Amino acid sequence: MIRRGLLPMVLLLGGVGIQAAQASGDFGCSVMWSLKQDGLDGCNNLPFLTPANDSRVNLRLLRADQGLAPIPDGPPSEYDREMGYALVPFPLERLAPQEETPAEAPAGGAESGGAAVVETPPAADPDRTAVAELAQKIGVPPEAVSSAAADSSANLFATGEGSRCASNDDAAARAFLQQLVGSVELPASERLSLARARLAMLGNCSWDEAKRAGLVPADMQSAPGKQFAGYLRGAVAFYAGDFPQATEAFKALEGSGQPWLEETARYMEARTLLNQAQQNAFDEMGYPKLENVDRTVLADSEKAFEAYLQAYPNGLYTASARGLLRRIYWLGNDPTRLAAAYAELLGKTPADADALQALVQETDNKLLVPMRSADVTDPTLLAVMDLMMLRDKGIDVRGDGGPIMDLQALEEQKPRFADRPELHAYLVAVYQFYVAQSPDETLKSLPDTVPAGPMSNLEFSRQTLRGFALEAKGDWAGAQALWLQLIPLARPLQRAQLELALAMNYERSGKLAAVFEPGSPIKTPEIRRILLRNLAGQALLRQQAKAADATEEERRTALFTLLYKDLMRGHYHGFGTDLALLPDPLPEDPSVPWDQSLTLFHWDGASAESDYTCPSIREIAATLQRDAGNPQGLNCLGEFILRNGLDFYALDSQPDDTQLGGTATQFPGKPYSRLDGYMHVMADSKAGRNDRAYALYRAINCFAPSQNNGCGHQEIPQNQRKQWFQTLKSRYGNTVWAKTLKYYW
Repeated sequence: MIRRGLLPMVLLLGGVGIQAAQASGDFGCSVMWSLKQDGLDGCNNLPFLTPANDSRVNLRLLRADQGLAPIPDGPPSEYDREMGYALVPFPLERLAPQEETPAEAPAGGAESGGAAVVETPPAADPDRTAVAELAQKIGVPPEAVSSAAADSSANLFATGEGSRCASNDDAAARAFLQQLVGSVELPASERLSLARARLAMLGNCSWDEAKRAGLVPADMQSAPGKQFAGYLRGAVAFYAGDFPQATEAFKALEGSGQPWLEETARYMEARTLLNQAQQNAFDEMGYPKLENVDRTVLADSEKAFEAYLQAYPNGLYTASARGLLRRIYWLGNDPTRLAAAYAELLGKTPADADALQALVQETDNKLLVPMRSADVTDPTLLAVMDLMMLRDKGIDVRGDGGPIMDLQALEEQKPRFADRPELHAYLVAVYQFYVAQSPDETLKSLPDTVPAGPMSNLEFSRQTLRGFALEAKGDWAGAQALWLQLIPLARPLQRAQLELALAMNYERSGKLAAVFEPGSPIKTPEIRRILLRNLAGQALLRQQAKAADATEEERRTALFTLLYKDLMRGHYHGFGTDLALLPDPLPEDPSVPWDQSLTLFHWDGASAESDYTCPSIREIAATLQRDAGNPQGLNCLGEFILRNGLDFYALDSQPDDTQLGGTATQFPGKPYSRLDGYMHVMADSKAGRNDRAYALYRAINCFAPSQNNGCGHQEIPQNQRKQWFQTLKSRYGNTVWAKTLKYYW
């Protein structure tokens, strides 16, 4: 987990993240090795502009083409690898800062970070050290500083997340103490009283009436002392939610002559009005109810922020004030100005990775997800919205569940793409491919040549869609040639996608072996393993199990898959022969990502735990090779499956046909179900008494205790299971299995 401190850019608060799940799907993620889905799948993003991407990914792709904030193309995290991810597809977390970075407070500190989102306290806070040093210089006892720091840690992050309370932190206290130290006209006793008062406020956001009344020192005699006390009075009222009193206190500082107090009070007056305007605009869960915004006070807040920016264009709180103006546009339901503000901000280089992520998240929450595209003129933002509206099962404001944009609407937008005609042409191609499902019309909007050098994200997207259209027309060879031409031009994420595209092309055009030829450009280990596990036949698996140019992991995967499918699909002779490929000594670490290693095939029967004797798996296979219906062989193959947790094992199923490895397997035979084996023994009149009794016992236990079949996909009615139970109890009543079984479920 990447731990973040205070983000240095101002987020629009109130319901932040509520709509984010509509933009993405980053809960309970699993990998889907597919390229052409047209419904939202934020867990499986791709490095081309597709309706299925999370909107934040498409926004980042387009910004990267402007030379701003490319998506990181380093290796996936250890957690993502464990989840099965490679470079492509990738979860939304790839957009997050890749390393922990210490948070910086907004310039000037004070009460300025009122819209920052707090996740966890920073590991080391330079502001806290500075507060302690300043307090010591003023004469505050160390124990008072320690107590204030403890209050800050205990209270701020527990109760102040995402609210005005978040700015009552060490950075705010530091700024105030710096002003006290620098005010030479301030008597030392008053400086000490004011410092202790500010530290006493730290980290809190509400006080009972008596404590609040005693927070601000009342014995100030000097003019600067009275002004600083007036500021504290406004800050206490602000954090306590007494906005009229806070506004009055901050207004009183106009013309005070102390530069920091004048500027900060002016900013805080605007911020106080904003908090007053929105105080009824969110329910207890943080969901916005914008109809409850006080429009009159909101307009006063806007005027106050604009006046601050005019007076202090490069002031201490300029960035925060501009961010809070965006909040005003959102609260005031003014998407035109909101979109213009985001377009301007997105065109600038972000301060750091945290600032970038915060900006993208804010844009998504407040503009992209509501999708007021009629109010957007910026082609980048408009393109992201259009891709959302071209989803098959996107966010449909009409409620009919399909795409909410047609070709006419796209054509009407063309003037807004006057500076980006190639982007508009691409959106038309997206419509033709995903909505109209016309590959011929798709190709008309795309270039028919390959770029001469490295590709922008838009160029790569156009070539990707071109390849998809060729495949949709059945021109697998043409698409294959295109993928091969593009690979040398690709950046890491693009290359990873092209390898997946080429692998799926080979799979669907009957050229699976080409993936594993010497010199194959398909290097992604996960892609190669998926094809080996799901599609490869015996010959290809044997080849890769021995291939000198394959990785050890790939050789193990091929050999494990070969032996497992030999055994479970009735190729007992092949199993006996292929056992010779096992290395000596056997590796004990898993050969496949399901907690099994090649030691499985040295099972000696000793783990049979039900008073039913079984030989080794090698002997079981040899017995079944001689007689495929041998009762003990079938029961013991079932015992092997049961004792090693192989019911419904991953190698017995395949992905759906939209994913890599989802076409027909080349490995012959049907996966073995141990219930089929038990039923065969039960029906065999020549089977021994113990063999039939054990088969009955195990078949009944397949449905314990949930009544669902845990040994296969057969549906056996309860009356049939009851009959098995009665047969076991009556005909084989003196066996240990009849005596121990109490239910038929």
